[in-house]
Amino acid sequence: MRKLCTAGLVTLILCVALAAAQKARQETAETRGFRCHTGQRLSDRPDSARIYVAFSIPYDNLTFVRSNEVGFASRFEATFLIFDKDDNLAAERSIDMELTTDSFKETNSRLLNAIRTEEFFVIPGEYDLSVVITDRETKRKRRWEGEITAAFMDSLLAVSDLYWQNEDSLHSELGMPRVIESFSNRDDSARAGIDLISSSTAPLDLSWTITGEDNQPVMSLKQQFTPTGQIQHFDYVVAIKELPVQKYSLTFEALGGGRREARSLTFSVSIPGVPASVTDITLAIRQVKYIATAEENRRLRSAGVLDREQLFREFWKRRDPTPNTPQNELMDEYYFRVQYADERYSTHRPGWETDRGRIYIMYGEPTDIERHPFESGSRPYEIWFYHNLNRRFVFVDQTGFGDYNLAGPEWGY
Repeated sequence: MRKLCTAGLVTLILCVALAAAQKARQETAETRGFRCHTGQRLSDRPDSARIYVAFSIPYDNLTFVRSNEVGFASRFEATFLIFDKDDNLAAERSIDMELTTDSFKETNSRLLNAIRTEEFFVIPGEYDLSVVITDRETKRKRRWEGEITAAFMDSLLAVSDLYWQNEDSLHSELGMPRVIESFSNRDDSARAGIDLISSSTAPLDLSWTITGEDNQPVMSLKQQFTPTGQIQHFDYVVAIKELPVQKYSLTFEALGGGRREARSLTFSVSIPGVPASVTDITLAIRQVKYIATAEENRRLRSAGVLDREQLFREFWKRRDPTPNTPQNELMDEYYFRVQYADERYSTHRPGWETDRGRIYIMYGEPTDIERHPFESGSRPYEIWFYHNLNRRFVFVDQTGFGDYNLAGPEWGY
């Protein structure tokens, strides 16, 4: 029978398992890095709806080759496909793209992204969308698939979807939607946009509201304007630097002429260099208890608000397997497991605090799992095998509500 792993041994197990875990999830990681966002804007064509598809892919997921003219270059094709629900091709577009940089370090960046937004006019209805990125050097393809409903416009009051706006090297057109889901708490501000049209001659009341995870408003703005009968664009500048690290919802509402339209989008404020899933530094500190020493736990939990982030960074810096690179693979892997445990094993407790979640975070994906949910004469139980570590763990659901607890000490065989 073996005792619980010490913090140092758990960290070692994480490091040893890191390469295998990354390789097993390589395709998942690349798909996760390749982000797309869709939405509807207002159309000036009475018989057509105007939709947009925006994508963002990190430089690290592209192939760069040395070029005598520009330093390093990445060439790829972006193909946009839109199908109606009868599987008829409604729109198609292919674009050749090239990115260049003088810095080899930037070719491996996960912070720099290739970004593109394309707009299409379609008949109102429901559509399936596909975006395919084909690397010119390796011929490797990455695919994103999604859905969108292109709605009819109400002449009395119609608004577009909410979208973020920013400047980048490939698009500088003001008001073009971007793929943005998270902001750094080092950012000063961000600009959200929306389009509106109304045939009413009466003034409309507009409101912008940002709510936090507790659903309480933290920022708001109210304004009134008189419609012109033409498509009008409205901006709202969000003071990111005033928002604590967490998840938020931004809501726009237009009210008047007997009509009400509301749109919302979610975003998060995160710490640069830390996984985007970490939106609560206090919670993130609690979650390192499986690999932190007793002294590290004490210092982290007793730290004041101003010192907490610095101590958190130092904690992970000491465990960075590649300290000369901007990415901390061990931290990324650890919080990936925390997020996975929350999604998979949550009961009346968060998944990362359950026994199955703890073992998953410490040891990763089991080699094999035996599940016995309906065996006669016993409670539901599972056996997790880690053949590479010569370990197994037995979890029993004593209550019948899916809360599996570790049966005795951690077992080896």
